[in-house]
Amino acid sequence: MKYIFITLLFTFSNILSGQVAIADFIHLEKGVEKDYNTLEKIWMPFHDSEIKAGKKMFWAVWKIDKAPEMEKAPDYVVFNIFKDEKQLNTYRDNWDSDSSRKKIESLNRGKYSKSVVKNIMTKKIKNEVRSYTIKILHQTVMTGGDAKIGDKISMGAMRQRSDDYEKFEMNVFLPMWEQQLLKGKISQWSFAKVIDKNEAANDVTHMTFIFRNNANPQDVTFMPDNEWLSNIIVQQGLSTREFWSSEAKLVYMSN
Repeated sequence: MKYIFITLLFTFSNILSGQVAIADFIHLEKGVEKDYNTLEKIWMPFHDSEIKAGKKMFWAVWKIDKAPEMEKAPDYVVFNIFKDEKQLNTYRDNWDSDSSRKKIESLNRGKYSKSVVKNIMTKKIKNEVRSYTIKILHQTVMTGGDAKIGDKISMGAMRQRSDDYEKFEMNVFLPMWEQQLLKGKISQWSFAKVIDKNEAANDVTHMTFIFRNNANPQDVTFMPDNEWLSNIIVQQGLSTREFWSSEAKLVYMSN
């Protein structure tokens, strides 16, 4: 069965607390989107092979349809998902570029020539990659069936502003998203913490991912019997973090 996370994923229904993902938000060079898609298609059989070998859990590529207002806004986000930090560290420690390139060439034999593979993999396609290692803190069940190409996800990037931010996310906003889930307005809500990032990454501390999001924030309240107090609590929760939103469509995933 196909599942969606991160979201930020992450292919995310098989993502349980403690599992991790590498989320690469990619800003492309101008005029190279066709080459970028060829690049991901060339890498796809390699990712499938690594997953079948038990080296990681999942791989997925999302096209950003609605990006946040920022310099070098991402065009795509790629998720590589691992069962835990140990599996991720083992994968990194055993990574070998030369052997991986040879394996990619072999797996694409009959699909792409060796010269095409070499040209695409050496071409300057990615202008900037903001890479985040994220760890799942919580997520709801997945409803609505298996993930499929074309599915949509809403992603939130947060910068924590107070020590009680996570408590508000889990005790105020999670119950509200669970109401949306019961109403059939979303298929899953996931909450993750950034545990590592590269130098290009923004100052983001947490991420949320809402799969198949058709929710209306006005549909639910935190405390239906006390709207005044509910609004105060929600506003206090919103003040505990800065927030940037984006939306994306699933274009590739591992088989």
